[in-house]
Amino acid sequence: MKNILKKSEENQKLLVDIRRELHMNAETSQNEVETSKIIMKYLDKFNIPYISEVGGHGIIAEITGSEPGKVVALRADMDALEMEEERDISFKSKNKNVMHSCGHDSHMTFLLGAAKLLNENKDKIKGKVKLVFQPAEELSPIGGAPKILESGLLNDVDAIFGSHVWPDLPFGKIAIKEGAMMANSDHFTIKFIGASSHAAKPHEGVDAIVMGSQFINAMQTLISRNTDPMNSVVLTVGRFIAGTRYNVMAEEALIDGTCRTFSKEDRTRIFKDMGNLARAIAEVNHGNCEYNYGFGYPAVMNEKNSVKLVKKSVVDLFGEDSLLEIDKPAMTAEDFAFYLQKIKGAFYWVGIGKEGEKNYPLHSKKFYLNEDILYRGAALMCVIALNFLNEN
Repeated sequence: MKNILKKSEENQKLLVDIRRELHMNAETSQNEVETSKIIMKYLDKFNIPYISEVGGHGIIAEITGSEPGKVVALRADMDALEMEEERDISFKSKNKNVMHSCGHDSHMTFLLGAAKLLNENKDKIKGKVKLVFQPAEELSPIGGAPKILESGLLNDVDAIFGSHVWPDLPFGKIAIKEGAMMANSDHFTIKFIGASSHAAKPHEGVDAIVMGSQFINAMQTLISRNTDPMNSVVLTVGRFIAGTRYNVMAEEALIDGTCRTFSKEDRTRIFKDMGNLARAIAEVNHGNCEYNYGFGYPAVMNEKNSVKLVKKSVVDLFGEDSLLEIDKPAMTAEDFAFYLQKIKGAFYWVGIGKEGEKNYPLHSKKFYLNEDILYRGAALMCVIALNFLNEN
């Protein structure tokens, strides 16, 4: 396995070039046209066959080993976010208000690097490796994974693995846990409808801002008083829009937010209780409300044996010190969860935080990563695939 790491390090200049090309051509969900062309260019260069336009602009490539066996899939997401990059770098995104602030350019580079290594080691492969380049991961609550699954091209897959760069972890550390790794992610919208009046005569109208404010304060009791304190749940309002003028009582108030949970029971209960609460507040204030709740990405639930395999691969490649044991999952979400509902597998985090440096979080306009992680991430994906296909 150390030879794989050495070979991957020898590819580092190529990996940097790939990552920077992808970074410069950042594209939003469902618009990954140039991104897919770049991926296909390198797959062609590596002589790896593929199917394009899967689930949109997705690509599924395939490497067949020298002997029959199981099928393993490795996945990378392709899309970028709608934000203007603030770093002054030579490979800054060419597309205005679009940047790879979530590290998906590095994920694609990991997978292309692993593809090159695996294709050069076909004699060590017993079975088949499917390389899944997936669009629209950021398109919550829909995501891009369901359409990849609907294509049927993963029906024969025995296990699937994916990763995400993680600024909160020390550089080069790999973190993974059995069971819940990331949260259910839902999106709710509530519109309170009142009646406008002069601000000096509130009794002649129905104040939508008051209804919205009461709801935002009261909804936290759905966690503090109705949820088991040992369960992690987050309710956050990201937008509260109301009013047209300082001396006119607001007729409408729009509340837009997210709910994060891990258990199916908490998720279902909060969905029901939130609707009941909104309707009750509207009624007592003589107003109305419209309630919409979108069930988004499910929780990322890592399968036990797949976690063991990732841990073994980390130790084989980097040693015990690079494996980071974590107890708590993250409240962030990832549409890789859809794969894990159908196929056993695991999702892990790749640490990119550097001591003594300012480590900007994911989705920051100043997000940046040390590119030395590229050959390490590629090598790990390669070893995970080889270990899975060669076990038993």
